[in-house]
Amino acid sequence: MKISCIIPTCDRPEFLIEAINSVLKQTLLPAEIIIVNNGRGPLNLPPQIAEEVKIHDIAPYVGAAQARNFGASVAIGDYLAFLDDDDLWSAAYLENVSQAIAKGAVCLISRLDMLIDGKIVPGKNAHGKITLDKLLVQNPGTGGPNTVISKKLFFAVGGYDPKLPTSEDKSLIIELIKRGEKITTLPDNQVIARYHKATSRLSDDKNIAEGIYQFTKKYSSLMNKKQYFYNWYKIFYHRYKSGDVLAGVFCFFLCLFYAPKSIIKKALRLFK
Repeated sequence: MKISCIIPTCDRPEFLIEAINSVLKQTLLPAEIIIVNNGRGPLNLPPQIAEEVKIHDIAPYVGAAQARNFGASVAIGDYLAFLDDDDLWSAAYLENVSQAIAKGAVCLISRLDMLIDGKIVPGKNAHGKITLDKLLVQNPGTGGPNTVISKKLFFAVGGYDPKLPTSEDKSLIIELIKRGEKITTLPDNQVIARYHKATSRLSDDKNIAEGIYQFTKKYSSLMNKKQYFYNWYKIFYHRYKSGDVLAGVFCFFLCLFYAPKSIIKKALRLFK
């Protein structure tokens, strides 16, 4: 059984080196480390690191979903372990994953803690929270950097959806649930996600709003009324935050007409 590590990267070389080093320090090394560059220019990694990885340049800014899918398409491993360019794996991450795979796991979600101002603090732990109802309205802790999946199963569900600029990570898990696949959670297996201030994130409010819109459009048939309009509330919120007042007002009145009172109260707070 071979595990391929796939790291999409986009114009964050200073973080990328730290991410790669966290893979190279694993107690169980992957069969390969694939770097998929969709940034604006070529990567210039230190020679000692460059010789440990396989670098593939693809079209700039195609997004994390496309970059991960490309990495999966060239991977030699039986399992795909994704890591974002600004995040880190704890030293025994792959060893713990491998032990779970040996017991029959086909998709694994680990704990996702946060690195904030140099300190690691508890983040999201998806253990016991991977349900369709939860995934339709929030992300309980599923993401690229803490997901490992069978390559065969990954392609059986179509990989990450490139039409989703955000929410593609939980969409993958929803597709697995729809197939009746078991999702294994590893609550003590740590991944460390770097916290970014709003000004330095790759996804801004406009992009987040579009991602939630496409997600809602894709899964509206699975949502009840409350779930559907809560997603529309989030679309409205991020469009408003991005400065799109007309679209925000339209969504606001839509919420006023249909949404539960709790959502209306949240929406009204935006204008205070």
